[in-house]
Amino acid sequence: MSSLHHQVYQSYIQSMHRFCQYPVLAEGLRQAELGIRVKLLAIGKAAWKMAAVSVNALAERNIKAEGLVLTKPGLSHGDIPGLAILSGGHPLPNENSLASSSRIAAWLKKLSAKDDLVILLSGGSSALFELLPEGFDLADLATEHKLLLHSGKDIAEINRGRTGLSLVKGGRALELTKARRIKVFAVSDVEGNDPQVLGSGPFTPAEPGEKTADGWRYKLWTKQIEYNIVADNQGFRELFAKDLREKGFRVLVEESFQGRPLPKLANQIKEILRRTRSPRYRLRPPFIKILGGESPLKVSGEGLGGRCSHLALMLVRYLAKQEETALFCFATDGCDNVSGSGGAWSDSNTLAQLKAAGINLAAAIRKCDSYTALKSVNHLLPAPLLATNVNDIHVLSVGYSLQSPCPSRDWEAMDIFDELV
Repeated sequence: MSSLHHQVYQSYIQSMHRFCQYPVLAEGLRQAELGIRVKLLAIGKAAWKMAAVSVNALAERNIKAEGLVLTKPGLSHGDIPGLAILSGGHPLPNENSLASSSRIAAWLKKLSAKDDLVILLSGGSSALFELLPEGFDLADLATEHKLLLHSGKDIAEINRGRTGLSLVKGGRALELTKARRIKVFAVSDVEGNDPQVLGSGPFTPAEPGEKTADGWRYKLWTKQIEYNIVADNQGFRELFAKDLREKGFRVLVEESFQGRPLPKLANQIKEILRRTRSPRYRLRPPFIKILGGESPLKVSGEGLGGRCSHLALMLVRYLAKQEETALFCFATDGCDNVSGSGGAWSDSNTLAQLKAAGINLAAAIRKCDSYTALKSVNHLLPAPLLATNVNDIHVLSVGYSLQSPCPSRDWEAMDIFDELV
């Protein structure tokens, strides 16, 4: 990696560390109306860290929570007082998903109306938390999940498809417990932070909720449910931008591209680069743009790779036509569909490097084998030890030297948001 690459990656890791302190979650639990009988259930790829933050926040109130944490293997970093750590499969559910979910169901059924139930929910819950109706088995479930994930549909459509096969999704998990006061705190990986879509909505009633400042409130005959969003992609983009600006870079945060198919996102990035060369474009290099969201990818072939590496590879030819331009694609859950890969990058020099390595670029893209291609030229980004799950983050750097960037603060006097004359 060059100096620029190191600075961007270092800033990403620092931002991730700050983001995963989940201050909104901690403050929400400090202020929440809770009794002394607090039960805690954390599900998702961010479950372990959310649970650790929550236990500490509750301890400040002398509340000792008991409960369960269900997450993906490798995303748990040790014991948490009062909580049992469970694991399940992701991106496809496995035997552990079903076994852990059965244990959660039995635990929920033991709760009484006197218990306050705190739910910590994050992306990945759809594969991790699952109970099947009679007549369906794990093979059926895994096949259906794989078809949905490779279909090119957005996450809302995928999760609606998953709900029809489940005894816990679509609010059905609420039927498992007698707890009357339920507080859900969620790290969102979906468009509009929709509680019906996030994790396939296991603890979200089908009835419309009342919108609040932090989320939604639901009143059922036997239950009161508060649903709070404590972190999302927009928040991470802003935090990342702040860190890069403090290092002297000129940074703009783009609107979310959530749900935009990967080829259309690639065209959007090409358009940014094309406009940069136009004399009518007031934003002149150097600058960095941060984009965020999740782009559906219709998978073809049997190659290895994920959304991030595929996007980086798709733009290799176009980046080769640009001077001092780089694209960094981060999977915020620390896994770009291949264990150990936290994303990928490409820049103005990548095409020449791939040719020197004997990589057939067109074939790699066609077979969805971006991981293999970019690994051959050391263009994969290491997975960070600490990760969350707020979709993907893409950093487009234009005009900064790939070898020794020297950010300047002179840009602060410019109106960089008024881009066109």
